[in-house]
Amino acid sequence: MWWRSAALALVLLAAGACQIRPLYMDASTGGPLSPTPDLKAIVIDPVANRPDEIEENRVAQVVRNELLFLFRGKGGPPDEERYRLRIISSVSTDQLAVELEEDLPSAVLLTLQATFILSEIATERTLLTGTSSTSASYDFSSQRFSNVRAERDAGERAARVVAQNIGTRIASYFAARRGT
Repeated sequence: MWWRSAALALVLLAAGACQIRPLYMDASTGGPLSPTPDLKAIVIDPVANRPDEIEENRVAQVVRNELLFLFRGKGGPPDEERYRLRIISSVSTDQLAVELEEDLPSAVLLTLQATFILSEIATERTLLTGTSSTSASYDFSSQRFSNVRAERDAGERAARVVAQNIGTRIASYFAARRGT
């Protein structure tokens, strides 16, 4: 039985040395370890409008809107402009399956890839860069409007996933910086 006590003591000792804590610790009060004040100080650059890429613009705008909501909850202007976030995204589609009789795709895979660059406004120093990508599939039918709507929905689903990923990575960066 002594080995159970020793094993328990070893586990407790290892857990005590661990640096794991909730990401948004003190989020309600904006305490010293919470990344919330830093997230609220991020200016997100507007989406570059490319007339030939309407769907890509729409997906990039959804990513931006989701990040505004994640960082500030209301989407208004930042409390103070300390950081700038640039997002460069691309959308591609691939046919997953083709119906042989009609030579039309029956399923399409939409892939969104977004590169983000977080920098300080005052010094123009790059703080964090990264890439996030995800895919969403949709069924292709013989109805044109149905296909347009299905592609739009898949793009919005992918944009939400990418925005969550980018938001979590930026929040983790600020939380780690505040924790040191």
